[in-house]
Amino acid sequence: MNAVAEMCRSKMLVKHAIERGHQFDGDRRVEYFKGDKLVTFLLGGDDTTKNTNTEKKRNKRRAYEASSVDEARTVAQSLLHGGFIHRAKRVQKGILEVDKSVQHNKWESNGYYVWDFEGSKGLSHFLTGLLIVGMLTVTAFPIWPHFLKVYLWYCSVTLLIFMVVFLSLRAILFMDFWIIGYDFWIFPNLFDESLSVIDSFKPTYSFENGAPGQRYYRFALVTSLISFAIYCYNQPTDFDTFLAAQRDFVSDLYEGKLISDTSQQARDDIDKIKRPSFEELAQEEARAEEEAKVKENIQDLHRQALDPEYKKMLEEDPDLDDQAAQDMIDRMLADEEEED
Repeated sequence: MNAVAEMCRSKMLVKHAIERGHQFDGDRRVEYFKGDKLVTFLLGGDDTTKNTNTEKKRNKRRAYEASSVDEARTVAQSLLHGGFIHRAKRVQKGILEVDKSVQHNKWESNGYYVWDFEGSKGLSHFLTGLLIVGMLTVTAFPIWPHFLKVYLWYCSVTLLIFMVVFLSLRAILFMDFWIIGYDFWIFPNLFDESLSVIDSFKPTYSFENGAPGQRYYRFALVTSLISFAIYCYNQPTDFDTFLAAQRDFVSDLYEGKLISDTSQQARDDIDKIKRPSFEELAQEEARAEEEAKVKENIQDLHRQALDPEYKKMLEEDPDLDDQAAQDMIDRMLADEEEED
């Protein structure tokens, strides 16, 4: 019976409505059908697959097909008793209520029935697990390896460039046909938020006559295009500079120059022992010598400021001992304190 219910659930045409007064879910959106539709389907009637060429192909796709109306009604009654479907009352268009009457377990061809059987849960569980993994992957983006971030960046930049080029060509084609009085769109429902993702790509294109009374707008557009073409022709240097800037921008995008990731490099090197190179050691030694030389020059300036005679002694004896000079300065400072 599960196989029959799976076949009916996946292939039979159904309608959608809101069901009120459900025991567990309250108001909920459901799929329902009329009793005679199920009987017709079990007898091999219409299903959701419209490309059936022969009876052999149709029977091959079906897990079961009743041989008589009585057998189809018996199977339908078994589905009702087995809890695969339940009886409902139609209150108004698009609104159902659970039928709680005593006879609700009796199959009737003119009654309305709601599917309780949801079919195989394998795909649903797989998609749910995929969604959880995707969420965890996105939230863990800060700890992604650097190469994955680079790949994601390349994919994002490629998608962005593709969208910009595609939408630009789409607008240019529409503008070209609009000038001659037609509306031509590639994927006309692409930005229709009321449609699903699949329906947004249907139809592939649309070609219709343009609205009347737009002659002046078309003339203004043609004039603008001609003026732009003349400008590009007379200013080739500026236009070439613009194109070169665009190429450099795209190149910088792919090379990652616009998103320097120094923090990622620091995380990658967090466990590495940093050993200075010979060049760094030589530079550090040169800086130390420079600092010592500056310090010595400052000390000489202080000495010259304290004792003019020291300058004279230094000129007479360039090899004057530093300790002797310091002792002389100390004696001079002591003499000044005694005088005070």
